[in-house]
Amino acid sequence: MSFRRIALFCLPVITYSFSAVAAPVAVQPLARVALDNRTHAEVFSQGVTAAISVAPTTRCGGFMILEDSPGASPSCSIATLTLSGSGTQPVAFPLGTYGTEDSGLRDLRISLYHLDPATPGPQVLISAWTGGAHCCGLTSIFSENADGVWRHIEPGAQDGDGEPEVVDIAGDGNAEIVTSDQAFLYTFASHAGSYTPSVIQRFHNGALQTVTRDPVYRAFLNNDLARREKEWISSGRGEPNGFLAYYVATKALTGDFSNAWRYMLASKQTGQDNDFGISLCSLKPVADEKNCSEAEKRIMPFPQGLAVFLTRTGYITADQARAVLSPVPAAGSSVASGRYHPDFSCEQPPENNGVAIMLCQNSEAAKHELEFDQVYYALRQQVGKDNWKVLRQDAILDENAMNLSCGLPIPGQGDQSIPPGGDSCYISGIDRVTEKYRSRLTGPAAEEARRPIDRHIELQQKLIDLGYLPAGSVADGVYGESTRAAIQTWQRVAHRPDTGGFITDSDAASLLDNAPATTVAASGPASEPVKTATPAMTPLTQPVPAPQMRPSDRTIFGFTIGIALLLLAFGLSLYILPFVIACIRDTTKKGAVLAVNLCFGWTLIGWVAALVMAVSFETRSDYELRQQAFSKIISG
Repeated sequence: MSFRRIALFCLPVITYSFSAVAAPVAVQPLARVALDNRTHAEVFSQGVTAAISVAPTTRCGGFMILEDSPGASPSCSIATLTLSGSGTQPVAFPLGTYGTEDSGLRDLRISLYHLDPATPGPQVLISAWTGGAHCCGLTSIFSENADGVWRHIEPGAQDGDGEPEVVDIAGDGNAEIVTSDQAFLYTFASHAGSYTPSVIQRFHNGALQTVTRDPVYRAFLNNDLARREKEWISSGRGEPNGFLAYYVATKALTGDFSNAWRYMLASKQTGQDNDFGISLCSLKPVADEKNCSEAEKRIMPFPQGLAVFLTRTGYITADQARAVLSPVPAAGSSVASGRYHPDFSCEQPPENNGVAIMLCQNSEAAKHELEFDQVYYALRQQVGKDNWKVLRQDAILDENAMNLSCGLPIPGQGDQSIPPGGDSCYISGIDRVTEKYRSRLTGPAAEEARRPIDRHIELQQKLIDLGYLPAGSVADGVYGESTRAAIQTWQRVAHRPDTGGFITDSDAASLLDNAPATTVAASGPASEPVKTATPAMTPLTQPVPAPQMRPSDRTIFGFTIGIALLLLAFGLSLYILPFVIACIRDTTKKGAVLAVNLCFGWTLIGWVAALVMAVSFETRSDYELRQQAFSKIISG
């Protein structure tokens, strides 16, 4: 199908609420101590004692709380946490190797917070830094259960050092732990250009509960986004895709995904950056990445990659991803979902065109636009290619006049905002233009154009399913050149009485009932682009068999059956030529020639060897003459 309009996109105005929202209150620890260069540190509060000791040992390589098991070595220094509550015996936990020059933990701290109001005593936060340019702050939270057993949970490694923020965002006296989603680092930009969405968690009953989507935190997220956007703008808007990935994710958390997506489309980096982004290979398990093909390693366009990434990380649903990536609904989905899309891609809306944005947002207006397209493209086929330019100019003038009468903006000129009631006026106006062009239709063109738009799209999808249009094409209701060529091909194969490229009512009934046995190749001029569905996001319709063809229409490797049989006969004759020559010459060793010919004749050397044998072996008549001469010599 085709993009019919060459139009410009109007950047949406993204506004933020900078109303007076109290900044989150930092929750102060009940007690805190840093180990620094000492070998022992201890804190106490509300009946809980926590102590860290560092001591050399030869028992290296075992289980550690904050560190993967270090490699076995003769000796090391291990940091050990010892916890005790009221009336309980001390319990020791090995944290990891500490203070070595090349590896191990550094900057160990103990902080006591009352994170869970349901527990009588405080929780113990242990934080450390692993060292490295961009890594890593490690945290573990220890809490004593009602049965006196200490359990721990890790929020996950964080970029940089220090412990997570502990704040009271909701102002209800309860503590929230704020970290960031590390999955965004290096995904769409370098480390410096990456922005990470906030992750808000509450600790309860020994577990961390992620509560970021709770509406009570929206003001916090929006204020944080506004602050970081200001930083991004002041720094020169470098590596925009890194910021925009964070922006869309955060807006999805606050329920404003659609507006954020349009903002992203208007602001994203153009061109392909092969260093960062999502590929089919990156979606595989790490163990399988080494087996990726070059095609799987190719970076997806940023909008597609972002939609896949946000779906996999839980920021948006698969339906939300399909809605923003699919320029039109799949065949029949308009009926089921009540959703229509215009004849151009809303993934990259036309610039400086308020009407185009309105069509992307207003399903009913888009439906009436598609009904105009249905009539326009029928008239286009009726008037012929020589009159296409004039017809297009007339349509543009009529639509611009209609826009002016409704107070709608002319694409590319001035303010592109839609006035109140503009969408309703557009629907009425485009219907009048549609009827004006419909009055010029006659015969099969008129019959096709009065069909309900859902059936019109369904018929186009049927051509895709039957293989007359390429698999993955999108049924958008626009019957351009490739669709007309596909219709004509189907009409010829199905022996329809009219092959003019219009689908009459009888054609429609026959096409929808078609249950073919083979698949035909799609045809059509290369000048009309075909929109393809996004990998892994819009499943392709499985092709069904194509129309039954006459024997004369069948081909084998591109040749008709007759030509193919002649070529086959010629090939077989050439293949057994050595044996035929041996038979004609009546050699005495025809069996040997046949054996070499059949077993090795498929190779050039084998075939030549059989041929040499056929022409050089003694004939039966020569053999008999030689035998007679030999007998005379013996008897003589």
